[in-house]
Amino acid sequence: MSTMATPITRSSLLLVLLVIAALAGTSSAWSIWPYKHIHVINGLTKSVLHVHCRSENDDRGYNDVVVGAEFTWRFKPHVFWTTKWTCEVSTDDQRRAIFDAYKEDADEQSREHKNNTFWVVKEDGVYLRHIEDNKDQYSTKWQ
Repeated sequence: MSTMATPITRSSLLLVLLVIAALAGTSSAWSIWPYKHIHVINGLTKSVLHVHCRSENDDRGYNDVVVGAEFTWRFKPHVFWTTKWTCEVSTDDQRRAIFDAYKEDADEQSREHKNNTFWVVKEDGVYLRHIEDNKDQYSTKWQ
C-alpha cells in the first residue's frame, strides 16, 4: 500500500515560519532583527547623572554618568513587539525623572536613527534627540 504525502499548505508553512521566528527572537545569536542601541547622554552643566534602565527581562543596573558622557546599551527587540525599556535618571540634588527609553509602537521609527535612540538629560528635563534635523524634543520633566 502506497501513502502519499499531503502537500504543505500556505497556512502550515506560515505557522512553521512564525514558530522559527519566535524561537530565533529569543536567542540573540539566531535573531534576524538588528540590535537596537539606546544612548542616555548627560547634558547637565555640572552634575553627575545617575541612570537606571531596565526592561521586563533585563536590568542594566545603576550607572553614574559624568557631564558630557553617555550610558549606552544594545539589545534585540522581542519577536512579538513587546519590548519596553524604562529609565530612571536622578541627580545628587534630588531631581528625578522616569521615561520610556524604548517602546515598540507605531511611533518607533520617528525616534530612531539607524537603530539608535538618543536621550539627552538637561537642566529642565529629558529630551529626545532627532538626529536628522539636529533638534532635541522635550519629553519628560523632572519630578
